[in-house]
Amino acid sequence: MVKDKYYSAIDIAKYVSALLVVAVHTYPLLEINAVLNTFFIGTICRLAVPFFFCASGYFLFRKMNGDEKRDQNRIIRYLYRIGQLYLVWTVIYLPYVIWDLAQSKSRFRFILGWVRDFFLCGSYYHLWFLPALMLGIVIVYALVYKKGMKGALFAVLGLYFVGYLINIYGPIWETLPVIHIVYGFFTKTMVTARNGIFFAPMFLFIGMWIARKGANSFKASAIGFGISFLCLILEVSLYYAMGILQDLSCMYLSLIPCIWFLMQMLLRWELPYKPSYNELRQDSILIYVSQILFTRIFLILLPDAHLVVYMLTLACCQMFAQAVVKYRHKFPWLNYLM
Repeated sequence: MVKDKYYSAIDIAKYVSALLVVAVHTYPLLEINAVLNTFFIGTICRLAVPFFFCASGYFLFRKMNGDEKRDQNRIIRYLYRIGQLYLVWTVIYLPYVIWDLAQSKSRFRFILGWVRDFFLCGSYYHLWFLPALMLGIVIVYALVYKKGMKGALFAVLGLYFVGYLINIYGPIWETLPVIHIVYGFFTKTMVTARNGIFFAPMFLFIGMWIARKGANSFKASAIGFGISFLCLILEVSLYYAMGILQDLSCMYLSLIPCIWFLMQMLLRWELPYKPSYNELRQDSILIYVSQILFTRIFLILLPDAHLVVYMLTLACCQMFAQAVVKYRHKFPWLNYLM
């Protein structure tokens, strides 16, 4: 059975990635060492979301056989499922949105910004992954359909490079005459390049490419990942030394080979399959979408204990996820949460 042979490592990696995303939002090592916390988030944790995109691209596009109508129907069904998940969690986070609205100086501007963010950056800040996933899938499929695999590769590389320039070098653009006006216009209209236009297509395409072309050997992929991750550390160190590394810095060039080799390494890692791995995959979705429900409260109660906030958030998310998975057959409406 293919799943037994290949996908155990993917399921485990998805769960670990969810834990890393929670770390991005809680700064768990901040009181221990601020620099260590910066590098932990800027390197290891930044693998998580690109990996989620890559895995989504792999499992979606591997099912496609070139039948245009059938492939389009499969994509539509997938987009519908992700869109439904996004709308459900948008509603769940509305109390937090209303609270932020009440605290804002200009409620009209806040509402306009929220409407913009709903389509581009997420109805709540961590939910950006879901609309980015949907838009990225549409872009990748359209590019491959019109330009073929090689043409699409150059297109997604171009989009990512533009996003990289915007995401990483923002502090520099803000200081340059004229350019700061263009950059300011971009940030006011699109807020960030970390979205479904510039960020997601690259890693979705990597997943598609691996699904169609196959994965290299485990040894070769592991070596490639090790070298790429070392390059990632050096790249982040460079930006840190330049003084341009920010909380939202995430579109590193080294992430492309890192995710390329990581995905192939995990596919070739032949772990014996266990039913619990499937539960880990389900937990990873629920942890990702529910985390901020708990994080915001704990950060208010314990503003100077980020590691404790991280552990408490994980505990609450895990209990929540296990409850949903356990009772979703008894209460079918729980399936809309995952």
